[in-house]
Amino acid sequence: MAPLTVVFVCTGNTCRSPLAMSLAQQLWPEGTVFRSAGLRAATGQPAAVAAVAVAAERGLDLGSHRSRRLDADLAAEADWLIGMTGAHVAALQQRLGESNTRRIGLLGCPNQDLTDSPIPAAEEITDPFGETVAAYRNTADQLERLLRDWTPTFGNTAGGNL
Repeated sequence: MAPLTVVFVCTGNTCRSPLAMSLAQQLWPEGTVFRSAGLRAATGQPAAVAAVAVAAERGLDLGSHRSRRLDADLAAEADWLIGMTGAHVAALQQRLGESNTRRIGLLGCPNQDLTDSPIPAAEEITDPFGETVAAYRNTADQLERLLRDWTPTFGNTAGGNL
């Protein structure tokens, strides 16, 4: 059986989705493949300096991260595409259309496939781009808390490091 592949999606792929990806990799080090992408990412940009710093505080390395725009190939690899906000989910629903066979989720709506559903009111991940390191810490704390709620989908936390 092929491992589950999850792509976290934000706007620029320099803050939220790379942090979500690295935190998920730390939480579930085996059995699920985690990637990240941006809906409007400029390909090849490094992670935000504050994101790299906050990741390092948690034992994670975003130093080699380079932004990637969500494209058809990456979307086709995914079992789940998980947006940081309702707007990201709406864009994924619109972009992928009715022929989509991937599940679309919102990080704040754990374990719910929103592919063909209205987007519920839920906690969203605020974009810390251009903010202080403290704002990035708050974002990482929020991401970690919401990721834990996805355990039934992504696997058992036994062996995870968060």
